[in-house]
Amino acid sequence: MNRFRIALILLVFGSAFAHAQVLWPALPSGKDLNPSDITQPYSSVAFAGEFIDMVTGNLWQWNFQGGIALGQNKHGFSFEVPFIRSVYPDVEQLTGIGDISFRYHLVTYDSKMRVRTLSSSGLYIDISIPTGNTMKGHGAGVPIFMPGFALAYRPVPQIAIYPHVRYLHSFGEADGDWGGSFPGSIPDDPASENRKFRLLQLEGLFNYEFNQAWIGIAPAYSYSFSSKEGTVTIRPQIGKLFAEKVSISLAGSFYVAGRRRLNSWTYFDVRFFF
Repeated sequence: MNRFRIALILLVFGSAFAHAQVLWPALPSGKDLNPSDITQPYSSVAFAGEFIDMVTGNLWQWNFQGGIALGQNKHGFSFEVPFIRSVYPDVEQLTGIGDISFRYHLVTYDSKMRVRTLSSSGLYIDISIPTGNTMKGHGAGVPIFMPGFALAYRPVPQIAIYPHVRYLHSFGEADGDWGGSFPGSIPDDPASENRKFRLLQLEGLFNYEFNQAWIGIAPAYSYSFSSKEGTVTIRPQIGKLFAEKVSISLAGSFYVAGRRRLNSWTYFDVRFFF
């Protein structure tokens, strides 16, 4: 009887595992895995950090994020939990949890042709919930909704172009000290009254990809419907995939035109794919 029960349990688990592999195929390895492709969702565990130097208020803010993503082929789900440390001159340093965010990612088009054609497109929706302490400048105090859409085009195998558009919308007046992770979202005066955020960003990411590594540059234009201002930024980045499972990337965003809100906005990203 015990042997029969063990055999039955193994049969059930084996059948469930086989069905799971069909519904959620194993992550492709090698050249098929491209961490720099923003149109594709991948299953991964990530740790990222941002170093933000704000012009107004002379505030350093370190933002470390841990998150997990589940996605393959067409659908993706992920969430991120940020840990923020704010450093004011001659003031006690403030630490705490920021606004937790969730993402749904949908691949709207995926072509078998990868060169000289539109290879893929992706739509995502980010929602952040106000878990951060607004008194420390670690949260918006209101939910934030941010949809985005990206395309992938390869004129030649080594060159990838990703046109990208996204929109940020706050459900209510966001805290005046909140900077957010959207370039151009910081108010004119961090001590000003709260305001609603309505931001649109157009970005073009140009990558040169070789030997599971990439070097890219991304000019972007952000327009604030609340302050009626536009800002131009440029973001260089570099990354590498190691052993087909771990990627490490480094990027920095710098203001080119418009009213400056940051001296620097630099981040790194370490990701393990499974």
